[in-house]
Amino acid sequence: MPESWEDKFESLRASRVLTHNADYLEFLVSKVWRIDRQPLKIAEFGCGYGRFASMLLPLVSSGSSYTGFDSAGALVGKGKGIFAESPYATAFVRGDVNDAPLRGSSFDVTIAHLVLMHVPDPQRVLREMLRVTRPGGLLITCDANRNGHNALLHIEETNEQESVHLELFQAVNRGIRHESGVDYNIGMKTAVLMHRLGLENVQARTSDSVVLLFPPVDTPEKEQIFRAMCSEGLGYQPTDEAEIERWRRAVIARGVSRETADKEIQRELERDFQHKGRSYHTVSASAFTFSFGTVPR
Repeated sequence: MPESWEDKFESLRASRVLTHNADYLEFLVSKVWRIDRQPLKIAEFGCGYGRFASMLLPLVSSGSSYTGFDSAGALVGKGKGIFAESPYATAFVRGDVNDAPLRGSSFDVTIAHLVLMHVPDPQRVLREMLRVTRPGGLLITCDANRNGHNALLHIEETNEQESVHLELFQAVNRGIRHESGVDYNIGMKTAVLMHRLGLENVQARTSDSVVLLFPPVDTPEKEQIFRAMCSEGLGYQPTDEAEIERWRRAVIARGVSRETADKEIQRELERDFQHKGRSYHTVSASAFTFSFGTVPR
């Protein structure tokens, strides 16, 4: 069953603090992509409420226009409201990333930010991005590498770097991909897909964002980071035995042994980030990969 994003506004807004550093995005726009030289027509696939647009639009040339579309009508509506009074020329419409409601060869830049990792056929979405981008235009994607994220996460008090069962996360992500086609490690693979589609000058960069949460959590900014970390998975802390058993069965169904599943579940329950996380020294890297390439002329 496809993921539903209709009710995800609050979690998406909270997680923004974990994605990219503003100065790094400015570096990409001006030094790498060079999309701040002249006004451009920009389209975003799976735009949500415009989270990435709010970071990007202040960095591009004045006079640029932005069209974002998403299948979640509630998020599109939020985007329209948020940008209604903005100084930018924006349009938010409802549409499917597999069948973009956009004319062919009509945009200078097309973007899919944290989208391909949620679709069963990322190549189809990339082909749609290619279709609507003019010759000489730029395709940009950004997606996760969850195996890498889990490997890089460190919580000092629980010795995360040495105690986490990395093979479990690899098995779970592999099982999800085999079952549904959804690949939570698509970030490091997208450049290959772009090359195979015939894009030119294909390149990639990794987000530089590493978020620190150290005690005391005594400011609104620290509290925001803590809640974002919880919403991204660290806060899952079931207490009902039936829910824990469902968790165990779900992990085992992905090809993990019962012994390994039990060890990791017990470890995460003891870690109890939801209740103890404010006292932990946590270092979390986003591990997102930007891939980009040019449409042949």
